[in-house]
Amino acid sequence: MDFNLSEEQTMLRDGVERYIKDAYGFEERRHQAVSAEGFSRAHWQQFADLGWLALNLPEDVGGLDCSFAETAIVLESFGRGMVLEPYITSAVLCARIIDQSGNDHHRHDLLPALIEGRLLLSLADSENGSRFAVGCCAETFAVKTAQGYTLSGLKTLVMAAASADKLLVTASLDDFSDPAVFVIDRNAPGVTLDHYTLIDGTRAADVWFDAVQLPASALLLEPSASQKVLEEAHDRGALAVVAQILGVMHGVMDLTAEYIKTRVQFGQPIGKFQALQHRMSEMFVEATHTRSILFRGMAYLEKSPPERRKAISAAKAAASKSGRFVCAQGVQLHGGIGLTEEYQVGHYFRLMTLLEKQFGDIDYHLARFAATR
Repeated sequence: MDFNLSEEQTMLRDGVERYIKDAYGFEERRHQAVSAEGFSRAHWQQFADLGWLALNLPEDVGGLDCSFAETAIVLESFGRGMVLEPYITSAVLCARIIDQSGNDHHRHDLLPALIEGRLLLSLADSENGSRFAVGCCAETFAVKTAQGYTLSGLKTLVMAAASADKLLVTASLDDFSDPAVFVIDRNAPGVTLDHYTLIDGTRAADVWFDAVQLPASALLLEPSASQKVLEEAHDRGALAVVAQILGVMHGVMDLTAEYIKTRVQFGQPIGKFQALQHRMSEMFVEATHTRSILFRGMAYLEKSPPERRKAISAAKAAASKSGRFVCAQGVQLHGGIGLTEEYQVGHYFRLMTLLEKQFGDIDYHLARFAATR
């Protein structure tokens, strides 16, 4: 595996970093976090115009057919900038489910609209008590009717649900143990949302479905094919979070290094104290470890499901542990200012707290790693 960026990848990285620096400063982020949707539609449209929503999608739906490496490059910069827009939820997770569904109607209807920035998607899968299980359908049921389906149930912690145009909803169908996946309009009659703000400023919602009437064409994935697609898409989402964690770590290290160079105590910058230099060195080691295990996860994305699961779980568990360490050290080295609302490092810590839980926390992935043969 070549670890050096190609010329095109270098241009992509530089372009994303330039956008974050020029258009997505910390004060801009704070402003968007308290807006109605918790992010900027204008930024989302810019992502589309720059081609970032098309990276991992095939050319037949208007995508760029890039490798996962390009997505990781974008998300590392997004981690540095603490980007609020639901890129992983919509452009990585849901886009992958639709693309791998084999349903040409939905592929050609939804994916071009997503690429152009006209459509936001969210996956409604988790349920009460499901923790990090994939393909949940214990509390959501679909029943066949003469016109199509009737769907009822409750989904919890649906990311960016209030902003999504379409929801991908898992539900039991007939007597299958695995769920079917349906495409449902967020504003369809019978759909009710209870939305709330998460620790990092992004939004989620619990979604109730009360006898929602669906046409036959709303079915995206049959139960016989859903679990494989859902698990593979979740693994990609987890690895995307690892890339974002890496960006968060570098953001914290850059901020902390600058602070200890300028904070003067006992007549000299505190960065000259050897104990603090050791802490910065340990933070650098953890970030380097995370980059290495991200590369390993990327190398295993196309392997067999057991090999892929083991590599992704190793990456997510290791990155989460390292990210927590780096962010905690960043707050500690800043002292009291690190806990204030007005200073950036505390917001990195909050984002890292969310990322550690997203797509499975450390304990979940360690258990999955141990159980995978």
